[in-house]
Parts: sequence; C-alpha cells; structure tokens
Amino acid sequence: MGQALGYFALHFRRPIAMAAVADALGISEACLDFCFDQSRGMTPYEALQHHRLNRLFAAITRQPRRSLTRAILACGLQRSADTLTRFEATFGIAMPLFLLTCRRAEQDRHFRRGHPQRAALVLAQASSA
Repeated sequence: MGQALGYFALHFRRPIAMAAVADALGISEACLDFCFDQSRGMTPYEALQHHRLNRLFAAITRQPRRSLTRAILACGLQRSADTLTRFEATFGIAMPLFLLTCRRAEQDRHFRRGHPQRAALVLAQASSA
C-alpha cells in the first residue's frame, strides 16, 4: 500500500495506468486491487483520485489566485462536473465556494500584515445624529 501511494505521489500529475503501478511494484493488478480493497475499502483508481483531490485542495489553499482550471489540470484531474462533484463529496464544500473562501482568507491575511494593530481591524461606527 505504501509503495503504491508513493507511486501516486510521484506521478499524480500524469495519467496513471494501474497496470503500470502493479508492474512497478512487482505484483499483479488483481493483487493491487485486493490490497486496496482490504485496507482502504476502495479501488486503486479511487485512491488515486482521492490523492489528486487532496493535492488540489492544498494547491487552492496555497495559491488561491491561480486559475482553477490550471490547478485542476496540474493535479492530474479533468475539468469536469465529475471533478466538481467529487471535490464537494470529499470536502463538504463546492469547489468554487472553497476557492472564493481561500481568496478572501488570502486578502484578509494581506490586510492584517499591513495593519498589525488590533484597532485598525475594526471599522468605525457611523454616528447617527
């Protein structure tokens, strides 16, 4: 399992055939399938997609200004409704909303760096006379 996950980590940006993973590990595809099913309750392909989604989550968090399409493709995923659906099912938030949240958090961090005093973070109340 660990070696297969290591293979995924090294090659996740490119298309991966499970036959190539099994061959690199010196086992059969059936053995690879069995190991993933027994230890993770999923297929090797599902585990690869999960790894890619985790990489996408981290990429969006680190670089929220990057094009979403470029981030998706850089993680070996396809720009499709399936990727959006899997992201939301995995993390419990729609990918566009997550991207917006990360961008707002980045803006907030940038603002706070420029305004280290706590009082500068509070907007003055307009007086009603």
